[in-house]
Amino acid sequence: MTIEWKFPHNGFGQVRGVSDAGIETFTGTEIQSLAREICQNSLDAAVEGSNATIKVDFEQYRIPSSDIPGYEQYASKIQKAYDYWSKKNSEKTIKVLTKALNAIKKPNTVVLRISDFNTTGLSHPYEDSDEGWNALTKLDGGATKTGDKAGAFGIGKNAPFTNSDYRLVFYRTLNEDQETAAQGMSRFISFPEDLSNSMNTMTTGIGYYGNPEGNLPVDSISELEKLYQRTEIGTDVFVYGFNAGHEWNSDVINEVLENFLMSIHKNLLSVTVDNKVIDNSTLASYLSTYNSKIKNAYWYYQVLVRPETKVFKKDFHGMGTLKLSVLVDPSEKLNRKILITRSSGMKLFALGNMSRIISFSGVLEMEGKELNEFFREMETPAHDKWLPSRHSTNVPLAKEYNNELKDWIRGCIQTLGEHSSDDEIEVAGLAGVLQKESDKTNQRGDDSNKESLQDTIGSITIQPRTSKTKPKGLFYGNDGNGKSKNTDTEGTIGSDGGDPTTRNLGGTRHRSKKDSHKGRVEQGGHDTVHKRYGGDINQELKNVRVIKTSRNTYRVSFILPRDICAGHVEIVTVGENGKSNRLAIHSASELMGCTGIKKSSEGVSFSSMKGNEKVQFEIALLDNRDYAMEVNVYEHN
Repeated sequence: MTIEWKFPHNGFGQVRGVSDAGIETFTGTEIQSLAREICQNSLDAAVEGSNATIKVDFEQYRIPSSDIPGYEQYASKIQKAYDYWSKKNSEKTIKVLTKALNAIKKPNTVVLRISDFNTTGLSHPYEDSDEGWNALTKLDGGATKTGDKAGAFGIGKNAPFTNSDYRLVFYRTLNEDQETAAQGMSRFISFPEDLSNSMNTMTTGIGYYGNPEGNLPVDSISELEKLYQRTEIGTDVFVYGFNAGHEWNSDVINEVLENFLMSIHKNLLSVTVDNKVIDNSTLASYLSTYNSKIKNAYWYYQVLVRPETKVFKKDFHGMGTLKLSVLVDPSEKLNRKILITRSSGMKLFALGNMSRIISFSGVLEMEGKELNEFFREMETPAHDKWLPSRHSTNVPLAKEYNNELKDWIRGCIQTLGEHSSDDEIEVAGLAGVLQKESDKTNQRGDDSNKESLQDTIGSITIQPRTSKTKPKGLFYGNDGNGKSKNTDTEGTIGSDGGDPTTRNLGGTRHRSKKDSHKGRVEQGGHDTVHKRYGGDINQELKNVRVIKTSRNTYRVSFILPRDICAGHVEIVTVGENGKSNRLAIHSASELMGCTGIKKSSEGVSFSSMKGNEKVQFEIALLDNRDYAMEVNVYEHN
């Protein structure tokens, strides 16, 4: 059988330019994308039911260019492409082709071999199938992976080509059916085989080296066997004209540690880069060595191994389990992010904007095929974020579940933060303010360049609001517009050893005058003596928190300077002009340090609250909008 290069005719159809969309996706992050996509594909090819660790090897060779399979023929294809496009007005195309032509003519070249083991290999290499071999070499812009496998768009296979000066990659496999197959592939540019008759001989720009009948693979290619002989089931990728430079091995190690930390820690993956083995036993050492470049991975690893890490679990609508591990350490400057991972342990992205004051790092594992599959529907092609609008079957539900998951994570972090940061952020005059957190705080006016005090929990920022009036917080009824509860009592009026009291004039007629008297009240008289519950008229609250726990539910907490027997809490929204409006409460329930919590026309009423310890209760608003909030407590007299 003849083995040769063949670039199929484009059938007078579309001409392929040098700026291929699939390849441009990875431009600028070539070696990083290669490491990520290759390891991801190998994890997806794990043998079902096997506990064997997937092994991936990266090894570089320097060889004579003449040892490239089909070298003379392939070099002539690049020359034809250059001769055709050099007459066109495309500066970028000419630049790329000039680089490729100069590279292929060099006496030596570099090859990067990437091999995986304990995988299934590529199935159906000689059949007309949308799976296995053909999915890699012929199915363009599609994906055949299902369930919780990582590849969902089929563009990752372009990553190796971005690492070749002349976009040349060879594949080889030994699969579970003991079939061997090898084939070269070029994702290059359209060109005419005959420059004098360009229209009739224009190619697609995709070329294959192997069996020209059907552009199929062959059993073996001698040049590949010369580099490395495969004896175990798995797949090899050979990148010819490898252009990553001298630091390629460090770049690969960084990317592996950054993206497959969980896979390696759970002993699902082992990666060897230029004879350096990164596995469960060496992981800690490499994280320490590369700490400065992969600080995030280092802290995520601390989450996994530190004994003080807290673990939260949540059954998510019967689809699977969310497992959140969070490390809070005020003495360390943690990254304040949550690593989102797949069941395979591969990093998806880091979720931020959880808190600016709580020093934490966390890892979220999504356990369960159905759960992973549902959220995979929201992934971008780069696998770096969730966009609910991308969900193919139920966008409204995707938005709801996405918000619910983030709210749950935020609530878990805030629960830990309350126990670790109260003493650090006690600021006199600080009222509870709730607002959306953003990456940048916008300031106005003359103070635009001044630093502002901010205390953030999740999407909540607690900050002082300047005011010319006296500070608010805890009020006694008369001065703070509280309700008046008249109490008949016997006692000595005045300050001669008795409690301070006020004697109102008797009768039902309205009287604006209130006189203070000295003397003894007679039992059964018409006068009423009001006993003040004690303390200053206006006092500060400490450690005020308003924490959003779900779409319209908030947890309110603070510390009072003394015990209160009865009163109400007013929750107000604060506008930019400083004016306040009372928020309507849908429901309220006590959590700690208080009794008799219930909604009322003023906000939340209570029968008692303890002083000098945390008071905490939960409220639900009538809507789910986000407000800037203040908390005022009124003691009834």
